[in-house]
Amino acid sequence: MAATALRAVWLGRLRFATALGMQLRLRDAVVAGTQPDTLLLVEHPPTLTLGRRGQRADVLWSDAQLADFGVEVCESPRGGQVTLHAPGQLVAYPVVRIGVEVRRHVTRLGHAATALLAALGVEGARFTTDPLGVWHDAGKLGSIGVHVSRGVSVQGIAINLAVDPRLFTALVACGMPSARLVNAVALAPEIPSVELAATAYADAFATLGGQHAAFVTASTLSTAIG
Repeated sequence: MAATALRAVWLGRLRFATALGMQLRLRDAVVAGTQPDTLLLVEHPPTLTLGRRGQRADVLWSDAQLADFGVEVCESPRGGQVTLHAPGQLVAYPVVRIGVEVRRHVTRLGHAATALLAALGVEGARFTTDPLGVWHDAGKLGSIGVHVSRGVSVQGIAINLAVDPRLFTALVACGMPSARLVNAVALAPEIPSVELAATAYADAFATLGGQHAAFVTASTLSTAIG
């Protein structure tokens, strides 16, 4: 039997709030059966997001420091605590039907990331559930947080490719003071653009679900969901 298609969309650089609104509209359409499962791939400007257990105290920079770097602070419906998004980071948001299989979905997100990182030449990246994320002996490469409503997921995974490392000092990552954030570019000889990495991630994520990635344009998606 031929693999089914997973619609994938590269959104480019987009504010977190804009991408979240797009996910929520798309989720409603997926629940209603008017749109298919879709993998959104994006790069955000500098942003700190607070999950449902996030505490403002885990944002370590002052308002003045955040302003100097143009960092927004936004709330997110996902689980977890404070997460950094920034240029040089690939963010994948699968808006897909998972029913009650949250653990399987999270595992798929993580293993797709380790497959991508291995293909980029990063040796030793591993996905773990405790603590949750994609890790390397050098530090944390990827953060995972999802939200599920009516059996459909939003939010997803953020993978550090070549983020400005100064931004790593802006937060207590995922509520873990001992966690050190790290970039793939520090662990591999060469890292492609975020857009090229997004294509490779989509292929890995789709394959793990017995699918193949079928890309459409951002304008096609916008027309479809309004």
